[in-house]
Amino acid sequence: METAADSREYRVLFFCPASSARLERLEAPVRRLLSRIQAPPAELTPIQESGALSEAGWQVYLVRSLTERSAAQAMAAYVSEATCALAAEVDAEVLGLYVDVSGDSARICRCGPEDGPETFAGRRQAALNRTAEWLEVAPILLSAIFQLDVPDADYEPDADDRYVEEKLREAKALMERYRQGK
Repeated sequence: METAADSREYRVLFFCPASSARLERLEAPVRRLLSRIQAPPAELTPIQESGALSEAGWQVYLVRSLTERSAAQAMAAYVSEATCALAAEVDAEVLGLYVDVSGDSARICRCGPEDGPETFAGRRQAALNRTAEWLEVAPILLSAIFQLDVPDADYEPDADDRYVEEKLREAKALMERYRQGK
């Protein structure tokens, strides 16, 4: 039997609403994708360390390689496809995140069960910040999952940051009302 190898260079995580995230429902779409793209075998592993994310209503799953080859690296180009498949499976919004730790790049995708994917790619910290924004959590929580240095833990938002955050909350509330009115 092959031993599990948790690649520190490449990571793929999925953030699912805790209320609808059941590991047995999530594994099948991921296995189908890994098989189709001929990626190394992997499993989804819940991250227990994500206490504050759990409090915010998210369950986090890591794609954990079962061989020395990285399944996460193989999935890099398929994060959007996997995220949308998981969203359809759990009938809720899911966020997928791919991070190349040593290459300082990342891709994220947010997809709802009936919505098209919304994606972002860029440098690791910018993608982690966008992920935190979409999940409505502090960026430091994501940095802790990846055991990365955070830019400035003493950061205090100024008036401009608070204004932008307020406008984002208003826009999200309006979007929710619009979606409910459909």
